[in-house]
Amino acid sequence: MKYLKNLTVFALAVLFIASCDDSYKVAESGLEYKFYVQNEGDNPNVGDFITLDMFYGTDDTVLFDSKNIPGGLTFPLDSSYFAGDLFEGIMMMSRGDSASFRMSADSFYLIVARAPELPPFITPGSIMTFEVKLHDFVNSEQKAIEDAEALEAKRLEAEVEYAAYIEANNITVEPLESGLIFIEEKKGSGANPKAEDMVSVNLTVKLLDGTQIFSTNDRGEPFEYQYGQSFDTKGLEEGVGMLRKGGKATLIVPQHIAYGAEAKGQMIPAYSTIIYEVELVSMRSKEAFDKERLAQQAQQQAIEDQRKNAEKSDRDNYLQANGITVAPTASGLYYIETEKGTGEQATVGKTVNVHYTGRLLDGTVFDSSVERGEPFSFRLGVGQVIKGWDEAIAMMNTGGKATLVIPSEIGYKSQDKGTIPPYSTLVFDVELISVEDAQ
Repeated sequence: MKYLKNLTVFALAVLFIASCDDSYKVAESGLEYKFYVQNEGDNPNVGDFITLDMFYGTDDTVLFDSKNIPGGLTFPLDSSYFAGDLFEGIMMMSRGDSASFRMSADSFYLIVARAPELPPFITPGSIMTFEVKLHDFVNSEQKAIEDAEALEAKRLEAEVEYAAYIEANNITVEPLESGLIFIEEKKGSGANPKAEDMVSVNLTVKLLDGTQIFSTNDRGEPFEYQYGQSFDTKGLEEGVGMLRKGGKATLIVPQHIAYGAEAKGQMIPAYSTIIYEVELVSMRSKEAFDKERLAQQAQQQAIEDQRKNAEKSDRDNYLQANGITVAPTASGLYYIETEKGTGEQATVGKTVNVHYTGRLLDGTVFDSSVERGEPFSFRLGVGQVIKGWDEAIAMMNTGGKATLVIPSEIGYKSQDKGTIPPYSTLVFDVELISVEDAQ
């Protein structure tokens, strides 16, 4: 649940008054409640879909406010998680009621929200206040009917928009049997794609109102996929199958061969007609594609093997040139103690504060807490740093200094970190400043 820092004066004022007011009543369950408006009428039951406005928080901080949710917050009403919880309070309300409820913050977060622990902004034992206005509620059967009616209204609206688009754009091309309107912009040559061919297409996807959903123009290269594998919509698949290499077309794909009643995120509403501008750039057999992919993988593996061999050779030269004769640990770490520490030992789970300077084997400094004038802090042994660091710092006592030679296998491996190329052995001069209990 999002912690809101931007608070409204009104919300804080109401919350403060509610938390300080002693006019709350106490139910047998222990729930503290107060009604501002209380009407006669039915109460919601478990499983009903309720629509309400709500904000809640502690004495001086609003943690959630539904005011920006169009139409209010709607959700199915759960049964009570414990005696005296918020859901018990909501089941006391009728349509149009406004009320305030107070409950333990510990219970709300640990039991209702099922958080593993209290958030840092919640004081243990504190009280939370919930301000609720209940607009409406319906049972699950009524909700299903309302949803179906709303969906049907969207479908009818989409049909009207489709017809208006066809008329406004003077489209006279007859739909195919499927409903697809295929408007050829440029004839291609050769054969049409067949199942399992790899097709490379330039593609722009739009809605009827011109909203662009996707375009290969933005990525600067065509998109390749296996034809016949339900890549996107039935309409697109049918349209691509009518193209030849070099051919271009505009496809008007009505909702029943697009996504139908399914909305696609927030960009594509239910029952949307999709407009595709598509060009078949090239196609090739699946066998040719697989052969090229295997060749690329082999080439990449050869490059990685070469880099690994070069790393080992460069590291051996560095060790010899710098007179480093210590044996590596089982992981490959070279730990060269330069000053023995006399303070507390760094152990797994502790927070350690370390000064360091990191270099590549050629002496290039890529990072230094010494230059920044601020030690680096992390929790030891929990994967917050590279493996070589977790292993090495655990060998140190406060006040100790060491040089670490860390092979890429326990460093950044094949990752390209900008100033640190793939398969780089790293050299660190480190000093353990202090060891603390984790917060």
